[in-house]
Amino acid sequence: MPLYELTLLGATGLLTAALTAVIGFGGGTIMMAVFLLFVPPAAAIPFHGLVQVFSNAWRIVLFRQYISWKLALRYTALLPFGVAVGLWFFQGLSAQVLQMLIGSFVLGTLFTRQLKRFQGKDLPLAAFWPLGFVMGILNMMVGVVAPLLGVLVVRRELRKEGMIATLAYLSLAGHVAKVVAFGLAGFSFTAYLPALAVLVPSVMVGGVLGKWLLGRVNERVFMLVFQFLLVGLSLKLIVWDGLLKLI
Repeated sequence: MPLYELTLLGATGLLTAALTAVIGFGGGTIMMAVFLLFVPPAAAIPFHGLVQVFSNAWRIVLFRQYISWKLALRYTALLPFGVAVGLWFFQGLSAQVLQMLIGSFVLGTLFTRQLKRFQGKDLPLAAFWPLGFVMGILNMMVGVVAPLLGVLVVRRELRKEGMIATLAYLSLAGHVAKVVAFGLAGFSFTAYLPALAVLVPSVMVGGVLGKWLLGRVNERVFMLVFQFLLVGLSLKLIVWDGLLKLI
């Protein structure tokens, strides 16, 4: 890769890691969009997954004491089986359709939470067992499912740090399984080692910066921004990544 591309990727890694450390998601979606400018689409999802392994692992180190293990362990139990199904079954499925479905589900879930009968009610813990399986399938095809995970981990017992930490763990589990699956399928990551050498330190610095910023964000403001970004990313998935590309 030319130097200017590596520089842009490094800056992207720093800024998106900082964003994700503050909000919990969103950085991965932006990073994927930038990767597609320089990386062939067939390679973007596995390479993005590898970068996200380092990014989420570092965020876990920074926020490890806040992880909700009762969610994390249930979610990861069936995740590898979903990844295996996704690699085998969804090779020919339209990514645009899946992205529209994910965006619609996020918007629907956000809307449902505002209805009087559902206010204050969290997703049952038992639902995180099949959720890991489903997310494993979707992650293989779409590459970025953090907006969907984001709306599902909004829980009364989790403060902003707990949401960031738990999202990082769920995302890490999905990306590790995805990278292993693509590696076993024959994808070679060696061509992207120079870019990885730039991106890893960038996302680490961005993670530290994001944690510093998070400690200075009001809890109520955090939740408003969190939900605002969920709506924005959902509309992007439905309109920009789905409808416009299908048309």
